[in-house]
Amino acid sequence: MANDITNINSSRTLASGTRPSQRLENADDNSTRTNNNTSSDGADKVSLTSTAARLKDIEQRLANQTPVDNNRINQVKSAINNGEYNVDADRVASKMIDLENAIHP
Repeated sequence: MANDITNINSSRTLASGTRPSQRLENADDNSTRTNNNTSSDGADKVSLTSTAARLKDIEQRLANQTPVDNNRINQVKSAINNGEYNVDADRVASKMIDLENAIHP
């Protein structure tokens, strides 16, 4: 069943600050009515924004990533605690730039 929302933001509704109410007394009658305000082909249409498409792509890539490698985490923790962990500043900067470019192509 399609809902008619063509006047959802009418000036009268916005000015009064209230929403139109519907009586529930005839709820059974309303459910059997047909709506004549449907498109000519009778099919609903959905359009995704580019942001939604990018989010879907990110979601799929995250689903395919491997789980956390606890052995690697323990190795890094041990190296930090022993003073043996060296940070490669160029590599960190490069990864940050890659991330920024992935977010804002």
